[in-house]
Amino acid sequence: RGRMEVAMEDIGESQRRIYEAYAALNGCSVEEARGSGGEMEAWKDIKTNLTEEQRELFRSKAVEYEESVSSRTQAVVSLLVDCQNLIRELEIVPPGCEGEEESEGYIEVGQNEDDVKIMNSLKSIDRSDGDDGRPRSRGKSTDSYTITSVFESSSCIGIGKDALDRLTSRIAELNGEKRRRRNKLGEMGAAIASLWSMLRVPSAEQHAFTKSIRGLGMDTLDKGERELSRLHELKAVMIGKLIREQRQTIEELWERTNSSDGEKASFDRYFYVNDEDKLTDVLLAKHEEYAGALNAKLEKMQPILDLIGRRESIIEERVELEMLQKDPDRLKGRNASKQLMKEEKMMRRVQKELPKITQHLEKKLKEWYVMNKPSQTDDDDVRDEDLGHFMYKGHPYLRTMKTQEHEWMTRKERGEQERQRKRQEERSSGSAFGSTYSKLPGKKWNPPPGDRPRSASNMRPGSRGLRPGDVNRVNRPGEKSIKPGMTSKSSGYGARAASAPRARF
Repeated sequence: RGRMEVAMEDIGESQRRIYEAYAALNGCSVEEARGSGGEMEAWKDIKTNLTEEQRELFRSKAVEYEESVSSRTQAVVSLLVDCQNLIRELEIVPPGCEGEEESEGYIEVGQNEDDVKIMNSLKSIDRSDGDDGRPRSRGKSTDSYTITSVFESSSCIGIGKDALDRLTSRIAELNGEKRRRRNKLGEMGAAIASLWSMLRVPSAEQHAFTKSIRGLGMDTLDKGERELSRLHELKAVMIGKLIREQRQTIEELWERTNSSDGEKASFDRYFYVNDEDKLTDVLLAKHEEYAGALNAKLEKMQPILDLIGRRESIIEERVELEMLQKDPDRLKGRNASKQLMKEEKMMRRVQKELPKITQHLEKKLKEWYVMNKPSQTDDDDVRDEDLGHFMYKGHPYLRTMKTQEHEWMTRKERGEQERQRKRQEERSSGSAFGSTYSKLPGKKWNPPPGDRPRSASNMRPGSRGLRPGDVNRVNRPGEKSIKPGMTSKSSGYGARAASAPRARF
């Protein structure tokens, strides 16, 4: 062949590649691409100029278009993988798709005219997928798949200029349907679980139903609706029993929340309905709503209840400590040290912790009343004064604390008065030996100031009270005088030793 024929074939091949790539990118046939104007006009003439420069220009343009085709193909394949996974997850079978009649659980809901093309547009490169050509796992990697044809057909969506828009729109629709079904299943699941608990459905039945649920298909939704309908029918049969159980729960919550008589009376119009014709779902719903409100109230009360529990425990210790301290023999046994340590710990809690807890609790109780006090209305002629207060064992605990402190102070005052009375009685009852004190007969000796010895040392010679020549003054009549410096060996009368007991007059 001549050089002109080779050049003609070379430039003709480049032109063909340009037209095919252009047709694929714009979603038209090759013939339509050949007849179109615009940017294709420059690539129609292949006979006038067959130079190497012109042929290289055709080849470069062909490579440029083919790169665009490759890039578009990757984007379309990624969207196709996402679409196929969503369609299978939602169990949507396109009309006329292979296996539609034999598919289990797949139904015709949310179908789109492009679904058939979407489900048949991919093929595996390495055949690592299943026999049906489906991707084994959903992921962003699309290296193992390619499109069956870059041109749109009855079984392929192609890579035309509107393919990306159609696929993106379809993915948005499928994701919206997925969210809708997931939300609906979540609502049904919560309702079913609540009814299971209320109706005491056996665990085996619950497990069997849960095991039968799979995916987000309409079959799953249908199963959920059927189970919900069955439970509502069972609930209608057991409505009386359920209402009585709710009333028992409410009574327990009343006790735990220390509800006042006024608070309990606010639910009387529902609580005391016993007519079988009036035991309806509406009445049960009122009981459930009220029980939920009491549970919420109990959660808010729990921190204050914990403080009250600590305070009541220390109040009991205070009384116990007072009783222990009344026993004088409690520290005489073998475990006296342990008993003393116990009393010291109790004393610390009573003297230090109790005032702090009481002060903090008083602040919390006042805040509770501000948040829960009833609104003032002119229609309320008679109002329960306990409404709004934090109740504990049937009484406002703020009032209980004041009563406890008043009773404790009164008790201490009475105890102190009793001790003073006993002391006074002991003083007036006589000596410690139990004899009655009486004044001795006679007159008490009261010597003049000059003759009265000031101390025992005054009786010794040479002291300030006696002069050496005055020794005989203290001698008894009929006894010999004792000269200064001499001591008496006898035990008779005479001057007493310095260590002798002082004479009593």
